[in-house]
Amino acid sequence: MKILVTGAAGFIGYHVVNRLIDNGSQVIGIDNICNNKDLEIKYARLNLLGISVDDIAPLKEIKGRSGFRFIMMDVLDRNSVDELCKKESFDIIIHLAALTGTATASMKPAKFYETNVTGTMNMLEIARLYGVQHFFFSSSSTVYGAMATAPLKEDDHVDTPLNMYAASKRSAELLCYTYSKSYGMPVTIFRLFCVYGPWSRPDSVPMQMADRIMKGRRVRIMNNGHMVRDFTYIDDLLEGMSAAMSSQPYAADGVPFALYNVGRGKPVSLMSFTQAMEHALGRTTEVQMDPTSPLVVGELVELYADTSKLERELAYSPVWDYEEALPRFADWFLEHYGKTFHM
Repeated sequence: MKILVTGAAGFIGYHVVNRLIDNGSQVIGIDNICNNKDLEIKYARLNLLGISVDDIAPLKEIKGRSGFRFIMMDVLDRNSVDELCKKESFDIIIHLAALTGTATASMKPAKFYETNVTGTMNMLEIARLYGVQHFFFSSSSTVYGAMATAPLKEDDHVDTPLNMYAASKRSAELLCYTYSKSYGMPVTIFRLFCVYGPWSRPDSVPMQMADRIMKGRRVRIMNNGHMVRDFTYIDDLLEGMSAAMSSQPYAADGVPFALYNVGRGKPVSLMSFTQAMEHALGRTTEVQMDPTSPLVVGELVELYADTSKLERELAYSPVWDYEEALPRFADWFLEHYGKTFHM
């Protein structure tokens, strides 16, 4: 089975590629290695996949571990991606490349739309042209907007996004469904809930929290401390994706399309998560209660998943509670913090 992974240098992209090559799949990864604040950790991830940083150059194919091949390529470069897919005849495309972050999206809405929507359109069209058997798209729990009430279900109203990042992901979801319905293309969407683990993005909540604790800085929690999230350990996402790859998507209307929440399915207060992080790192810090509503910055107070559809249709249930997973994350963080990556 030959698989293309976009965003292969990203947090989830790295873990997905690593799992696939361990399972014996032929994998090509592409990433534009955009020059931002997590460039250092992107190079570290690629190094673990056997890719030498010194060899990376635009459109140059590099061989890595276990037959993995990497190309510095942007999903917005339609011609280059088209040539690659025409030559390789991929069975599966796992489209993870995206710009992330609600705050950044509010400052650069056009760039987010271009990458997250036009980039997805490019990949869908190429998948259609070259007969890809299954298209995977990573969406976000942020699509649950102003009218959402936790626990969040896949059929809840999602057309009132609270921020530009959410709007771009929702737009891409609609494209995925339309391609599936119009062309019979099998498509699976995962709405991801606060995924974390080793090699996480530096701007993610767990990484920012760990960094502040290590530096002795205050951890600020909005809404006077009442914030609830669904922290999902990376291994649970990987198992869910493996389950989805072993079956074809389907929907009640006959469209080969499936959409799943991927979360632990358990609400966790940020206060509890902060305390568990302190314990895992062996440090303590001051917590600042901020009265500001998260709605002001385009976020919900309570954001956690109903995962019953995932369990019902894929016979898979996430298992990693944060109390068990955070020590694994903390061990990795302490080993590499200030050495492999800097914040």
